[in-house]
Amino acid sequence: MKKYLLLLLLVVCSVVFAEEYTLDNLIEVGLEKSISIQQEKLENKNSSSYLRSSFIDLLPSLYWDAEQTKIEDTDWNKSSSLYLGKTFSVNDPSNEPAFFSIYKAVNSKKKANLSLEQKRKQIAFDVFSLYLNLLEAQKNLEINKKNLKLQQKIFAQIQVQYDSGEKSLLELKQSEVSLIDYRIAVSESEDHLSYTRSALFEYLNIEDEGFDLREPEINYEKNENTFQSNFAIRILKYDLKNNKLNLIKNTLHYLPDLTVSYYIYNEDTNHRISPFDIESEPKTLSIEASFSVFDIFEETESFFRNKGNRKSLKMDLEKMQLANENELYKLQKAVETLSKSNELYLQKMQMAENNLEMAQEQFKLGLISLTDLDRTKLDHQNTQLSYNNKHYELLRKQEEINLLLSDKILNKW
Repeated sequence: MKKYLLLLLLVVCSVVFAEEYTLDNLIEVGLEKSISIQQEKLENKNSSSYLRSSFIDLLPSLYWDAEQTKIEDTDWNKSSSLYLGKTFSVNDPSNEPAFFSIYKAVNSKKKANLSLEQKRKQIAFDVFSLYLNLLEAQKNLEINKKNLKLQQKIFAQIQVQYDSGEKSLLELKQSEVSLIDYRIAVSESEDHLSYTRSALFEYLNIEDEGFDLREPEINYEKNENTFQSNFAIRILKYDLKNNKLNLIKNTLHYLPDLTVSYYIYNEDTNHRISPFDIESEPKTLSIEASFSVFDIFEETESFFRNKGNRKSLKMDLEKMQLANENELYKLQKAVETLSKSNELYLQKMQMAENNLEMAQEQFKLGLISLTDLDRTKLDHQNTQLSYNNKHYELLRKQEEINLLLSDKILNKW
């Protein structure tokens, strides 16, 4: 059934991707196809298996033995036996009580569920971040190519002016150096674009069909939440619960070992093969108590080790809580700074557009040269380049906050 669902998903994605890639669809593909989510799902299934095994351990042992023997010229002798029994031990180290096993298995399952949900959020964020990297790389390349064309035009103009004696050799060489810088910028942008694109589809574990990426519509909302808890802290708390259970087990070892056994054992030697027909059904119920004097020293050492582990886990919990609070503060300050930078870059971009309009008017009137006009265009495009970088970084930081708080990524995942 899952194979058909996966096939349907791929077919739907192939139709959706017929013209372009979208962020939502790529995230859904990542949640199904990425290696990390497949590994996490396997771990979750294993935890479910351990939980089922802990309940299965409550079942008694059941053995049925059927035998027929023949000695020389005698008739065949048929016999059968039935054994049904279960031993419950309170504090036997080699036979952990079912309650402890089930309790640990339940905690492990809850941890696995939290881990799977956290992995889903991490994958959604990773795909989102890689998607933004690719969009940013594409826009940077487009702007750098425009800058290169303008600088080539400026260099050609200065070359003409140098040939006519209007520009010095120094001005010509400076323009040539700028031209080389823009060529380097284009080359590096192309390499970065190729790298970011391959990184995205390698993470998704799918082939890149080369389609364009649609710009996502993301509503930025300022987040002023204080840190309370997240999945990582809740997982660590389950470790503390299991550790507390170990301390209880250590305490029980100071009591005598108490074993309760219940047996039903039937044997038939009256030439019948089924032991269920036996009228006599001997049953045995036994209660045994024992105490090992020297084992108490080992249990004492084990108790102190578990107690030390508990203190260490509590310190890890406090450390993680403090680290997360500090990280949230840093992210919120970064978002605040980027928001202000975005506003300033928007103002700068508006001013650059106004300057470009004025430069175009002055060029028409013959007040400035074509070189000055092209330089104004370069300033406008470089301002746009800086704005793009800050804009995508702001979106990324906001989702980092949601990831840290274990909130929904992009209000969906």
